[in-house]
Amino acid sequence: MLVQKLLTRNPRAELYYDLVELFSGLCLVGFLWTHMIFVATILLGEEVYNALAKGLDDYYLSYIGIPIVIIIAIMHILTAGRRIPTRYQEQKIIWRHAKMIQGTDTWIWVFQVITGVAILALAAIHVFTILTNWPIQADVSSERMKAFWWFYLVLLLLGEYHAGFGIYRQFVKWGWFPRKPLGYVTKMITAIILALGLAALWVFNSLGGAL
Repeated sequence: MLVQKLLTRNPRAELYYDLVELFSGLCLVGFLWTHMIFVATILLGEEVYNALAKGLDDYYLSYIGIPIVIIIAIMHILTAGRRIPTRYQEQKIIWRHAKMIQGTDTWIWVFQVITGVAILALAAIHVFTILTNWPIQADVSSERMKAFWWFYLVLLLLGEYHAGFGIYRQFVKWGWFPRKPLGYVTKMITAIILALGLAALWVFNSLGGAL
């Protein structure tokens, strides 16, 4: 049973897992927000976007960064996913407790699990598509987003939700910041990143013709 597993965990090992989960989560949130800022350079024009992509290639930052991000993502999946109930009976227990407790943080955790699984599948498709259409260019990105704008819209919404609430949960868990001010700050940052992402998606779809 899930309760038995929770009670018999090794506290020291759990601390190490939690630290790896924290480290990997912060790295991924930082990457996601930085990545979105880079993508949003399309708002400054195709030349700026292409120059940034070329600069990342010329200094091998893309070739070094992508494998590192994939490794960190795997670390996060293994550490954060260890608490996800895999049996149907355990999932029913979690869902029943969430409805009974009616706590905001409990529902945030439930939706973190759901969005995390969805992001895993969508991000894998995104990375594969990027790597098979290298190098990154504005015209290539534009054609891809015109054809699959709905895919990138879903990935954007899920990714920013997961990142914003994920960093909120970690900071609350470790007691680094007060809950309410932290919630306002993470929501504000998430709103800004979402606005940049939506604007960039609109520009990409507008290049060479309307959606």
